[in-house]
Amino acid sequence: MSIATRMRDSLRRLPTLRSTPAEAPTLVERAVALGRRNPVVVDAVLAALLIWVAVSWTLEGKGVRSDMRIEALVVSVLAALPVPLRRVYPMPAAIATALVALVCSFALPGTMAAYLLPSLVMGYSAVAYGPRWAGWLALVVLTVGVFGPFVARGPAALFASPDMTPLVVLALFGAMATVPLLVWLLGSLRRAAHRRTLDLRERNRLLQEARRQEVRLELLAERSRISREVHDVVAHSLSGIIAQADGGQFAAQRDPAKAVEVLSGIASTGRSALSDVRGLLSMLRDTGPDDDTDTDPARPQPGAGDVPALVEQVRTGGLPVDLRTIGTPRELPTGPGLTVYRIVQESLTNVIKHAGPGVPTHVDLRWTTDELTVRVHDEGARGPVPTPPRGGHGLTGMRERAALHGGSVEAGPHADGGWTVRLRLPLTPPARGER
Repeated sequence: MSIATRMRDSLRRLPTLRSTPAEAPTLVERAVALGRRNPVVVDAVLAALLIWVAVSWTLEGKGVRSDMRIEALVVSVLAALPVPLRRVYPMPAAIATALVALVCSFALPGTMAAYLLPSLVMGYSAVAYGPRWAGWLALVVLTVGVFGPFVARGPAALFASPDMTPLVVLALFGAMATVPLLVWLLGSLRRAAHRRTLDLRERNRLLQEARRQEVRLELLAERSRISREVHDVVAHSLSGIIAQADGGQFAAQRDPAKAVEVLSGIASTGRSALSDVRGLLSMLRDTGPDDDTDTDPARPQPGAGDVPALVEQVRTGGLPVDLRTIGTPRELPTGPGLTVYRIVQESLTNVIKHAGPGVPTHVDLRWTTDELTVRVHDEGARGPVPTPPRGGHGLTGMRERAALHGGSVEAGPHADGGWTVRLRLPLTPPARGER
């Protein structure tokens, strides 16, 4: 797969991070979302409803002694006041309601209807939204609140009526015991669902972040490849053009025909560089197959088989370079072949920039059964050397290219003078553990 194709595929993955169009929420979904954003307002409405029910029961005499209606009205308000904070501050609100209920259950036993519903709601809230230990505490408090008034009256009050037989009392106590257990169970289920929702949201956030990081790394890798391509293409072409132009200045004075040949070489090099740059720009624009452009970004990339043509091109530009092939050449995949070509190209460009265009240079391709060794050696400058620009990334790019395919690059001065660049590229894919 070419670099252009990989770059295009990576860029096309970016829209997958955007949220897809969703259906319009229903009225119920909007109401639920509004309630989640404003829990205090929703719970304040719930508190008003609980007060209204308690007041209605009190005025009708349901569960409230006739001589304690005023006290029951006050208790109904006090017990429901903490309800608006049941999700924001679950434990302080639950403790406040529990204190009101426990005090009234023993001091005002005839006012149970005034605090019954707020107590159940706050017990549920403590289990659902409070810490883990709050569930057992709420179960104990609710149990005491339910059975406390009956225990405080004593056995005589329980069996005062002839209809209150031991079997009836046992059934009544069993029914009453299910109330705290039911509240605890509902609160536990709500707590588990809430935690599961939070876990899913966190997992979804981590997955999205991991996906963003993955795409970001892919794009950085593609940008690095594009940067190496731009560096190799532009640096090599401009170096060749400059070397040919310098030589053309002298040729124009002595041999006009030679000057015409040099100018032809400059034009050919410029067209080739322009075509390569257009291809790179097409990658960045994510050119599609139906676009009407002059350059096909998926055209075949140069490979090891194009090294002789490259050497001939550089020789035409004025650099005395020779090529020697040892062993039997083999067909390389696109990636390794492009690596060989670009490293030879960059090495010859560095010779022109650092040693000068007249330095004899040798390129050796040594093919063995399992490895290709590429050696580019110049004999060193013998006269004034052009000052190369600072801040180059040629050697770094060569090492990165070789490392992508399990190879390595060594560069340094030679004992006999000059500079040598050596690429070692395995011809068989390395094992996974060796990467």
